[in-house]
Amino acid sequence: MNLSNFEEWIDEKILRRGLDYFNKGKVISLITTDGSHFKARIDGSDVYNVEVFLSGDVVLNIYCDCPYNGGYCKHKAASLFALKNGEFSSNVESPPTQPTPSDTSKGSLNSLLSNLQKEELISIIQNISDDYPEVEKRLLFQYETSKDEIASSKKLIRDYINGAKRKGFIDWRHVDQALQGAELTLQKARGKLENGDTEGAILLSIAVISPVVKMLDYSDDSNGSVGSNINWAIKTIDQSVTSGINRLNEKEQKKLFEVIMKEALKEYLSGWSDWRYDLLKICTYFCHQGDLRTKLEKQLEALNQQVDHSFDKKEIKLLQLQIIEKCDGESAAERFIYDNINHSEFREKAISYEFNKGNYEKVIQLCLEGEIADQHYRGLVHKWQEFRYKAYELVGDLENQRQLAKELLLKDNFTYYGKLKGLYAHEEWEPILQELLEEFEKEKYQSSTYLSILKVENLKEQILLYCKKRTSSIIDLYPYVIKDYFDDVNDIFITYIQRFAEEVSDRRGYRNVCAVIKTYKKALGTLHSHKLIKELREKHNRRPAFLDELGKIK
Repeated sequence: MNLSNFEEWIDEKILRRGLDYFNKGKVISLITTDGSHFKARIDGSDVYNVEVFLSGDVVLNIYCDCPYNGGYCKHKAASLFALKNGEFSSNVESPPTQPTPSDTSKGSLNSLLSNLQKEELISIIQNISDDYPEVEKRLLFQYETSKDEIASSKKLIRDYINGAKRKGFIDWRHVDQALQGAELTLQKARGKLENGDTEGAILLSIAVISPVVKMLDYSDDSNGSVGSNINWAIKTIDQSVTSGINRLNEKEQKKLFEVIMKEALKEYLSGWSDWRYDLLKICTYFCHQGDLRTKLEKQLEALNQQVDHSFDKKEIKLLQLQIIEKCDGESAAERFIYDNINHSEFREKAISYEFNKGNYEKVIQLCLEGEIADQHYRGLVHKWQEFRYKAYELVGDLENQRQLAKELLLKDNFTYYGKLKGLYAHEEWEPILQELLEEFEKEKYQSSTYLSILKVENLKEQILLYCKKRTSSIIDLYPYVIKDYFDDVNDIFITYIQRFAEEVSDRRGYRNVCAVIKTYKKALGTLHSHKLIKELREKHNRRPAFLDELGKIK
């Protein structure tokens, strides 16, 4: 949404109310300290705070602390009208020393309402609900009877989702609106968690998962809000079980285990296996009950027979390991790990076991085997090599440390440069350094590690050659060589700037060229920069925008 046309994105009725607030001066203050984050105070039935985040003309986010849950409220609209009209201050915000009349309105409202009769209060609430249907939804949801709680939560979630659809689809602008029902339900679930109602928190959270996961099939979740809500629901279930399981009797535990496992195995999660395995992981907390463990293990084995992807099989094995760790102890877990050593996660666990036992030779063996098994996965090979290097350090194997550190360094891991250098005496290092540089220089595209070595060792001649091959690098590297190679640096800068100027054709490009010229001026001085600017003016005299930008260089 852009500030210049925000009216197109907000309901007409809300716009009218927001404009009315703005015209009546209800925007008490609108302040920014950086030109992108604005804070507004709006006078309404209370004083509400609105925050607007801008990037140029684009409204990145807008928040209001009023209770309205229908997307854009009149307070947001009023703030946007004020912003669009430039009615804001750039001073540092300071709290008012004296309360405004609106600051005391909440107390006055409490006093007023406390003196009204029940029938009058009911009439007020009904009138407000007529104007703001969201208020009715919130009140009904907040104060419904507990036996209808799950059903009404599901209905609320569906109503918000259906209300946000446009031709069967929810675009990214309306996703947050669609999730209002889910968020209200999760807020209630968190309240039950805090009050020790484990079952209530779990059942409400589970009610969220299915409709919100299915929403991914017909919505644009570019900002990740849908996934965040599902993760929030699963996290609430996890925390509810871990904090409340000891307060539940066996029958209650069994009931919740069945509910969570049933949800995990539903068809709609087939395409979202991460969330399925998160729910099944929660089921492992109940496995101290033998019959529940048996049931879960049978389901995991059946699931293992149904899936073909290595990711799914690995995740199932990890769940089986968690059951063994919880119920059978370390020795049984270690046996299971070695039985499944072909999975990288299990290999890493085995390496951790052997490190803890001080069996470094076994660590080295596991790493070497892993490097062969995972040779097509560069990240995993690197991980096994780093573990192997640590093992060589612990056993004091100097020669293998040198060999492996050099190998890792040549793979563009500069971390090992200092380690490698520390493995040689001062007088031994020079030929090793030259050998390393020759290896790097053989590469068609020299790595960042090569450049880092040149800078650390202050090898000015090689840095200059690097800049001649890659003229744009002079912008960052000139401090290393300008003292000894002033004329060369000047030539490289001029070559780069002139070529850059030839390649660009719009004002943004001209500004970028001028930014480089400012760096050139800082490096070489005013006389050189003025001479270059004069040459550029003469050469590009038919580019008025470029000439204009050149004129701005002081």
